Amino acid sequence: MDFKAYSELIESTFAFLGLNPLETRGAEEGQWVIYNGDTEIYIDLWELDKDNSWLYFESDEPAFAFQAISPVCLMPLDNLQHFYEELLHNNLNMLYASYTINKEQNMLAVRYRRPAKGLTQEEIIEAIESIGFYSESTFKALEDRYLISKIGPEE
Repeated sequence: MDFKAYSELIESTFAFLGLNPLETRGAEEGQWVIYNGDTEIYIDLWELDKDNSWLYFESDEPAFAFQAISPVCLMPLDNLQHFYEELLHNNLNMLYASYTINKEQNMLAVRYRRPAKGLTQEEIIEAIESIGFYSESTFKALEDRYLISKIGPEE
């Protein structure tokens, strides 16, 4: 499949979920934003750079990545070591998702990422549902203990 075909699969999945694909499109091609209540979920599709030393497979064909990511909160100011330990413990039990920290924005997020080859509508739905679930449940579990604030749309 090529970039256009993967994009069409993603947008047809949004339509299947009752969303208007045109309203989900982001600023750039390969970017979409959907909402689960007040939780933002960003969907990204991009061509992988073949010169990336972290790419664990080689291909002569263009390779694409699919990602669903949701910001959870800004990092807490206090008790950061315990916060990290709790995230690592929780990470062990998560399915279809993992935590990531964006140091530039000082933000915790939940992310699902995989090569796009073989991607199906069911996997896109699973990524969206799991990311939304873990983003919400992580915030609720940590909010009072670490005095964190939910990241609102476009923060």
